[in-house]
Amino acid sequence: MAGVMENQLQPSKRSGPLRIGPAESRSIGNRQRDKIVHAATQVFSRKGYDGARVDEIARHAALPKGNVLYYFKTKQDLYRVVIEQVVALWLDALGDIALDTSPRVAISQYITRKLALSRNYPEASRLFAMEVISGAPIIGEQLRSQLREWVEEKGLVFRRWQREGRMAAIEPAHAFFMIWAVTQTYADFQTQIEAVTGAKDYDAEIYDLAAPDVVAVLVRGLGLRDEELVT
Repeated sequence: MAGVMENQLQPSKRSGPLRIGPAESRSIGNRQRDKIVHAATQVFSRKGYDGARVDEIARHAALPKGNVLYYFKTKQDLYRVVIEQVVALWLDALGDIALDTSPRVAISQYITRKLALSRNYPEASRLFAMEVISGAPIIGEQLRSQLREWVEEKGLVFRRWQREGRMAAIEPAHAFFMIWAVTQTYADFQTQIEAVTGAKDYDAEIYDLAAPDVVAVLVRGLGLRDEELVT
């Protein structure tokens, strides 16, 4: 299990922007759009949609305000692109959970991916939380379609494992809610965690040390067992 953690929970990439298109052969225009999206993610995650200003986003992107408005005609257009990129990041992290996979390995890997997402993209996590708390005006349809369909599909795998005695009898959607709540807390409530723990190096003291415990507790709580351990 430690090998899974080491391979997937990589050092922070917090300075890296969310990508709009392929990384290879990117034009100057695409790189500028990336800078704007990255800057907007930071500003929106701290101030919300209403509190964010295009001028401030431009300053964070180190670009003239006119450049921002050239690529994104309004603040609403920019916010929509940013939040849709965050959702794409979330859906990509969901990965695959298949019947032929060991329950403990599959869910441990999934939890680890979610922790890595919180570690590497904390602003994106906080922005996602703010969007959902406000009623998901931009991504509501994606939550009701893509995310719901994914949970229902993977829920069938969970129910099969439950019938086989390899997982506790927990409603699949609520199992995911528990995983999301725990893993996203480390990004969304970083200030609180730092205040309580006194951590000076958040990555090393919190993610490196706590991640294995988070995975272990959730795996035990979900009652995950490998097939050879079922009696």
